[in-house]
Amino acid sequence: MYIRTEQDFQNYIKNTIKDKNNGTCYPFLIVDKKSNRIAGSSRYGNINQASKKCEIGWTWYGKDFQGTGLNKACKYELLKFDFQSIGFQRIQFSADEENVRSQKAIKRLGATKEGLFRNNYIDSKGRSKNDIYFSIIKDEWLDIKENNFKAFK
Repeated sequence: MYIRTEQDFQNYIKNTIKDKNNGTCYPFLIVDKKSNRIAGSSRYGNINQASKKCEIGWTWYGKDFQGTGLNKACKYELLKFDFQSIGFQRIQFSADEENVRSQKAIKRLGATKEGLFRNNYIDSKGRSKNDIYFSIIKDEWLDIKENNFKAFK
């Protein structure tokens, strides 16, 4: 979703709250502790309790917080909570096929690239778009935590 106007942002918040109330997502507001400023947002989405899985995504950061390491720190906390507290077995991530920056960030988390989902969604301009999917499964978590998140333990 592209947010171009105040109304776009209000619709985004309204839809997020609706999805949270329906139990299909759980959004997080990200606050940068160094500056005590709101840095962005991320969420658990496509939550499936029966299959013990969800997707981490819908992530955005203000320009001042991009490339600072905050995203990796947040993803560590989300993954740790998913695997160690909730007990999920699978966490997936997706990125638009053209969003190479997000794909690289997901790979740096230690996620495995699973494949291309063709015509996976319609963007805000009405175009059919492809997504690349990645995942981390619980059996991999301890090794990934040790090798990819040393600074956060």
